[in-house]
Amino acid sequence: MTLPEQPTRPRLRDASRKIPETLRPAFNAYVVEHYRGFLLAINLIAAAAYYAYVFADFILIPDMAMTSLVVRTSLVAWGLVNIFLVFRYSRNLLLLDLLMPVHDLICAVAWFELLKRSHSPDIPTFVYASVIFVLLGNLGVRVSFKGIALISLLISGVVIGNVALLHPNDPKALLVFVVVYLPVLFFSLFIAWTNVVSVRRAFLADQDERWQQAQLYDLNQRLQALAITDALTRVGNRRAFDQHLHERWMLMEQQGQPFGLLLVDIDYFKPFNDHYGHQAGDHCLADVAGVMAQCVAEGELFRYGGEEFAIVLPLDDHGQLTALAKRLVHQVQALGIEHRHRPDGHGVLTVSVGAAMCNGGAGQTAAEVFEQCDRLLYQAKQGGRNQVAVAP
Repeated sequence: MTLPEQPTRPRLRDASRKIPETLRPAFNAYVVEHYRGFLLAINLIAAAAYYAYVFADFILIPDMAMTSLVVRTSLVAWGLVNIFLVFRYSRNLLLLDLLMPVHDLICAVAWFELLKRSHSPDIPTFVYASVIFVLLGNLGVRVSFKGIALISLLISGVVIGNVALLHPNDPKALLVFVVVYLPVLFFSLFIAWTNVVSVRRAFLADQDERWQQAQLYDLNQRLQALAITDALTRVGNRRAFDQHLHERWMLMEQQGQPFGLLLVDIDYFKPFNDHYGHQAGDHCLADVAGVMAQCVAEGELFRYGGEEFAIVLPLDDHGQLTALAKRLVHQVQALGIEHRHRPDGHGVLTVSVGAAMCNGGAGQTAAEVFEQCDRLLYQAKQGGRNQVAVAP
């Protein structure tokens, strides 16, 4: 039995690397399924946090408080529309992941414009609140570290550049701010990297579990196939025959679909084995099974035991059953397998067939039909072998 090639097992140590292109669709689907809710929540939290800072503006830059209210309200409203559109209609993973950091960058620019227009003496203290922009942006990312690293650099450029503009003649103040800001930047970037790797690791662990389940399923399929397959002839074994006969009988009773049952026995097989050897006997069984399988392609062939085979196939009438049984006998004889030691002197290997239709009539059971075929097979052998006996 040919089984599909199994994919390469995912390795957890690959989590620090880029997800392979072959796994990219599965990764995107995994992130959307497991982290879409988180990404949506972090966008809403960031919007709420940004808007809440309006109270700090009223306290620390009161001369720009009303302008701040208008700007923040406008930006939050615009941001909420973007959040709704992206999370409602988009499946672009990069957009879902970096929407909040992009909003963060725009809000940082707007906030510093308010500070530069204010004359409040509290501005030197208030600028330290700007670390929230890079901190929140970095902590929210789950997929693209390169993307968040780029946006973090842009946010840092906006923050440090504007702090320098707010302290044009005070390099010490700028130095102190940078000393405070840079550890926050690097720490939050490290957390972002850890989060990204954790998502990849969780995905690869999920893929590994799926791989193991697929391997287990494949193994079970193989074991089931081995359990119902005859190792020599590669057709179903007796266990498979019993199961299949039961299923066909149930189908016949439920849906009224008749079928034919045939028992086939190789004539004088013991003398063949004794004189030509067991290896030749094995080849003989395999060859006979092969030609019969071709002859009954629409049915199921089983090795019932030793040199005896059983065939179950859908048929509509007695005439079809008789024609098929005769064709089986002819095809096996046409193989021309030499058998010079059979008592009747026929010279080649042949088979005998007993066959009956299964239609469930007159309280018929599967066991009774099988016994009938067995009696008919005995009748065919007693009648000279290399022939067919079909139930009337």
